[in-house]
Formats: sequence, C-alpha cells, structure tokens
Amino acid sequence: MPIIRVELDALADVAIVGAAVGQRVWVEVERHGQIVGIVEGTTEAGGLSAPVLEKLTRSFSSFPVPSRVPIPDDQLPRASVVVPTICQDPARLVSTIETVLALDYPDFDVLVVDNRRNAHGVPMPQFPGGTKVKVLTELRPGVSAARNCGIAQATGDIIAFTDDDVVVDVNWLRELGTRFVISPEVDGIGGLVLPMELRTRSQLWFEEFFGGFNQTFSTEIMSMELLAPTDPMFPYAPGRFGAGCNMAFRKAALAKDGGFDVTLGTGSPARGGEDLAIFMKQVLSGGTVAFEPRAVVNHQHRESEKAFLNQVFSYGVGLSAMFTELIIRDPRHLIKLIRRIPGGYRLLSKPRDERSPSLAPSYPLRAYPYHLLGLLYGPFAYLQSALRSGSKG
Repeated sequence: MPIIRVELDALADVAIVGAAVGQRVWVEVERHGQIVGIVEGTTEAGGLSAPVLEKLTRSFSSFPVPSRVPIPDDQLPRASVVVPTICQDPARLVSTIETVLALDYPDFDVLVVDNRRNAHGVPMPQFPGGTKVKVLTELRPGVSAARNCGIAQATGDIIAFTDDDVVVDVNWLRELGTRFVISPEVDGIGGLVLPMELRTRSQLWFEEFFGGFNQTFSTEIMSMELLAPTDPMFPYAPGRFGAGCNMAFRKAALAKDGGFDVTLGTGSPARGGEDLAIFMKQVLSGGTVAFEPRAVVNHQHRESEKAFLNQVFSYGVGLSAMFTELIIRDPRHLIKLIRRIPGGYRLLSKPRDERSPSLAPSYPLRAYPYHLLGLLYGPFAYLQSALRSGSKG
C-alpha cells in the first residue's frame, strides 16, 4: 500500500502520481510541520477521493499544534547516537548510519555497537563519517547489553537510541534536543515511529494489530504526579512512552538508573520489554518523561507472515517479562497490576476496526493466541533470562 504525507492546510494540492482510481493509500497527515494523525483512504483520478479529504478536514483541523521558538545551536546539548546491531543486513545498517550522519544537529557523534557473538571474526561494513562514527564491540548478547556499552562510551550530555532497521528524519535529533532544553525536568523522551513501507500485507498487519508503535500524536509530559491521579492505567499501559528504536535520555539519568536491564530486551530469553522498563523506572522513581511527536523515525516492519507472528509472540513475551521483573523487584506492583487487569483487557481486546486507521483490517485472527501465548510465557522467559544473567555476572 502506498504511503503519502499530506499537509492539512494544502489538501487541494495533493497529487498522487500513478495511483489507480479506488486504490487504498496510507495517509500521514501533517499540520504545521507535525504529524497529527494517520488514516487509510482511497484515491480518485490524480489525488485523494472527496470523502477522504472531508474526513481529514473534519478529523484534524482542530488538532492543537503548539508553536515553538527554535533553540539556537549553541544552546542544544551535545548528543551521542547509539545504534546496536547484529548486522543481519549490512546494507540496511549502512543506510541507517547514513541518515544519522545527515542529521541537522550541531554537535553529535555516532556509536555503532557490534553485538554479534563472532564480532571479532567478520568485519563490520565500512561506514561514512570518518571519526564521527565509532564502532564498539559488546560480546554479551542482547540489545540491553549493547546499549549499556554505548552509554559507557558516550560523550554526549544526551544519548539517543535507534535501531539498525530504521531511517531517522533529518530533524530527529534536533527535536529531541529541543525538548530537553525547553523541558528541563524531563529525563527521557520517546518519539514517533512510522512505517518505512507497507509493501507486504504483513507490514500492514503490524499497523493494524498493534496500532503501530504509537498511542498518540500529541506532545505529552508524564510523571506520577501529573498523570496518576487522572489516568487509572498509568504508568502500566504499554505503548505510552514510545519504542526502543526512537528514544533519548539524559546521560546523568541513565547513570542514576543503572542503564538498561540486561535480563530484558531483544537477544535475551525475555525478547523485549527493556525500553518500557527504563521509562517506567524513571517515572516510578519520581522522574519525568515525555513523548515528542516531532522526533520521527521510519521503521522497516517485518515482511513475512512468519516474521510478523513471531514478533506478535515476542512482544507478548517481552511485556509480561517486564512486568515480572517489576513485581520481583517490588511485590507491591502485583496488587496494582491486578487492579488494572480489566482496563488492560479492554486495551488488548479492542475490536479490529478500532485498533488501527485501516479501512478493512486484515491481520489473521491467530495473531491473538500468538500474543496471549507470549504473555503467558513471559514470566518463564524472564526467569530463564535472570538465571542466565546471574551465571554470567
């Protein structure tokens, strides 16, 4: 399915070259330079159909987009960008690094962390950027260990993290740095993750089943003090904070929190959950985090049905593994989570047509049992990961 981006205030100028009449298109709606929503629509000759244009105007014209004064370059903090990898696709990794090097940001370096077990045997691809890009080696498997390796070598006051299957928007780091400047109370930020392509049905299924990576298109400042009194699911609702391929933290906050939990994350038996865990740790310890929709990356979704279902299972494993770690560390969370089971069930059991902007959701119903099996397996996966981590530590 083609992906197009339209400016809400210039809908009359939208032209879609080569689109057949009645073709489905994925529409990213932009207003004043910020993505404010996503819809699926259909085309007519040369552009979007009249009902789609009407829906866009009706749905997003009143969406608030706060204006903001640009931060001068000399006031932006120095940054380090950490990219963990096992180099499964060298060309894609190089493409990721090229987009990072093209960032519009005055002062940053790039740390590529080679997390292959045989990292000393096969050389990494050659990266552009000269001394701006540094390749590190972390033999302990898992994205958390790789990110912690990057943290230890980072020279920036803020550390941004992305993955080797994304491309970053040219303003990605500037938007993160700007948020840290204008919100000095914030220690961690998640950003907007959009699909790189929807070429296969499995890539579309990810957007349909999970609703993509994002739960909102609005800037949010989050803390227990601000949200716990009014949001009964905070901070336990998954997806609220952002995703591991688009997040940034103050280096001092990461040092205080001890970095990422190596018993969680891709590459460990727990398969994930490390990104949600570190945001929750900051919030539960009295800190403040933010979601910044202007900080955008595009993610390469899984292309095959098998890979999609494996991802659904893995996300379930990671989520319940993360909650298991939370409960073991502080058993009082168990009572709080039990009280939120009805609300969590409502979130996970949304009807197909409410889970995404898709006109006709087509993901296979067997995705639900895959996700449930992952949730049920997560506690055992965490214990396996903890035992493995203990034997190495």
